[in-house]
Amino acid sequence: MRSLLIHGVLIVAAVGLLAEAPAPSAPADEAAQVFALTGSRTAPVQSYTSKLHVDFALRSFPYLKFHLEGHIEYKRPNLYSVHFDHVPWFGKGFENMQMDPLQPQTWPAHYDISSLSRDGERTSLEMRDKVAGNIKGIHAELDRDGLRRIEWQYVNGGRIDVRVDPTVVAGVPVPATEDAEIKLPAYHVIAHATFSDYRIVTDGSTGATSR
Repeated sequence: MRSLLIHGVLIVAAVGLLAEAPAPSAPADEAAQVFALTGSRTAPVQSYTSKLHVDFALRSFPYLKFHLEGHIEYKRPNLYSVHFDHVPWFGKGFENMQMDPLQPQTWPAHYDISSLSRDGERTSLEMRDKVAGNIKGIHAELDRDGLRRIEWQYVNGGRIDVRVDPTVVAGVPVPATEDAEIKLPAYHVIAHATFSDYRIVTDGSTGATSR
């Protein structure tokens, strides 16, 4: 059960350990340009907060369902965290979590870029952990407003797939909803998160609030 909570509540898989970066390559250089472009609209953002509502459902035995309330916080440059108001008894210790892996600007520190392709406004990346471990590969999709999908593929055949549906608040692209499927040999979990009441502070502003 504690293993379930680590993967279910975090929504994303743990990233690999930091390692010394290799010499620049053509995919890495092009990916750096993509990261710069996707971050251009959020560059003026100093910070933002949002209310968070998450529904979890275990699609394998014991078929649990539970709902969590909390909030998210972002602080420039790449500090992104989740804070739940209350968690089930088996989740004590996971009320506050860092979610930086969902920030593309952090990826070069953790991953090597294997390939990059484009389909219209969407860019797809195939990546590998800098340090060999349980993660076989990472697939990510971005557009000019940021991350739209990321999937961690595991050597044991499991995967964690997160899809982001964006909205725009005061000209800033932010998540409206996120859907995750966590399919590992021992269990299968789905999660749906919604975000509301954004409060955004940008350079030269006092803040903006969404409905």
